[in-house]
Amino acid sequence: MAFCKGDIHLVNFNPAKGGEIGKLRPAIIMSNSDDNAILETCIVIPLSTVIVEDALPYRYTISKRDALHQNSDACINEIRAFSKTRIKEKIASLSPTELEVIQKSLCKLLL
Repeated sequence: MAFCKGDIHLVNFNPAKGGEIGKLRPAIIMSNSDDNAILETCIVIPLSTVIVEDALPYRYTISKRDALHQNSDACINEIRAFSKTRIKEKIASLSPTELEVIQKSLCKLLL
């Protein structure tokens, strides 16, 4: 299965520890397609159906679409690298504008 930056897939976040996000949930693929083709891991940002208003750069709301059945927050501060074996079917994709907002927010968190 090919993983593309900006696609939303179901990802198994278990086992979770402490305050980490857990369970099978949607997540955005953030690593680029070239890296995804050669590495055994992908970088992802989990989604949550708990919406927090005006929470940039930590969270950004993604509206429901395709097989993403509920509006969800991208939990940008919860970014992780996971084995591709944890990544399941694709359910949706971000628009270029949404991907840009998330990337800029991530940069703000890391600076």
